[in-house]
Amino acid sequence: LDKIIFKFYQNESDLIKAFNSGAIDGFGGLDGKDISKININHQVFELRMPRYYAVFLNQSDNDLLKDKNIRLALNYATDKQKMIQQVFNNQASAVHGPLVLGMRGYNSKIEPQNNFSLEKANEILVANGWQINNNGVAEKNIDNQVKNLEFTLILPDIQFLTEAADILKNEWSKIGVKLNISVRPSDEINSQIIQTRNYEMLLFGAAISNNPDLFSFWHSSERFYPGLNLGIYSNKKIDELLEKFRQTSSSLERQEDLTSIQELINADVPALFLYSPKYLYVSIPNLGGLREGFITTPADRFQNIEDWFERTARIL
Repeated sequence: LDKIIFKFYQNESDLIKAFNSGAIDGFGGLDGKDISKININHQVFELRMPRYYAVFLNQSDNDLLKDKNIRLALNYATDKQKMIQQVFNNQASAVHGPLVLGMRGYNSKIEPQNNFSLEKANEILVANGWQINNNGVAEKNIDNQVKNLEFTLILPDIQFLTEAADILKNEWSKIGVKLNISVRPSDEINSQIIQTRNYEMLLFGAAISNNPDLFSFWHSSERFYPGLNLGIYSNKKIDELLEKFRQTSSSLERQEDLTSIQELINADVPALFLYSPKYLYVSIPNLGGLREGFITTPADRFQNIEDWFERTARIL
């Protein structure tokens, strides 16, 4: 390419209109559900990023969430594939733990492909004494007090999160869990909810660097603001592994530590991991050289731009 010109637009609608009219040759960050709005010949490059969204469970705010069986039942009742299909038009990957497919240290052998099962979720609750009452909510007598499986989920006012929350509410109701959804402005989530850790459940994202240092997200010292441990998670073995990971330079030892960390977090279920949206780059059909794969930030889509080309020719 001889040169590159950047143009900026106020919203995605104007951006797509510009591409359809031929005013631009490509753009990044397309919502998977909007691919159908591209009405000229084009190609879509799928890039993965070290980010995911999850429901973080605050066991300090609601004693019921301290019961691992309840957390496990909620995990079984979470239909990630339905979210990926309906919310992202299949342009996302299911996430089952603290690392994302494609990241260094990710171990696919310990990740379940799809453990969604309302039957298993219901079996766990029934086996632990929960029975659905006339209002369709599971209840149990605990210390001479009737408790209901009712929770409040707080999330930012972002469409793909609100759509995912609606799916959660519908699926969980099938096992007797009542989910109240509280949508808040994004600035309020950051300035009030996260700072005070004032939530039972929080649907939020995590952006990790490609260097998989998970200390800030899962070490017990990061449970309170400005730490990023949104699940208020505390596990001494995890703390030891996270500290050891930072102290060793051995690639083999670091991989072993990350595998153990993933196994322990998956077993504890401190959060319900959901999905990792793909970063979609749309271009004219004759653009070549853009390398699909894993990028750390959106800007990394240009990491091999010196190899991009538009024309090919036969040569002797």
